Amino acid sequence: MNELNDLIGFVNGNSIRQKVLSLLSSKGEMEGTRVSKTLRVAHPTIAKTLDELEQKELITKKEEMYSLTESGVKVEKMIQQI
Repeated sequence: MNELNDLIGFVNGNSIRQKVLSLLSSKGEMEGTRVSKTLRVAHPTIAKTLDELEQKELITKKEEMYSLTESGVKVEKMIQQI
């Protein structure tokens, strides 16, 4: 459970991370460029954020499509309840 709290803190520490997780939760899967355009955030910023979320195993990338992992879904749901 402590690891989950760490991940929630990691996501909540950055509004763009929160928005990316929420967006992928509602849309299922998206390309990085689409995430960037949808959130109106510069692509390099989104690319860095997607990379950070992928390193924490909250999202996964298949070809050019990003989607939430099981952990990502749990964290996103818990953040919604806060």
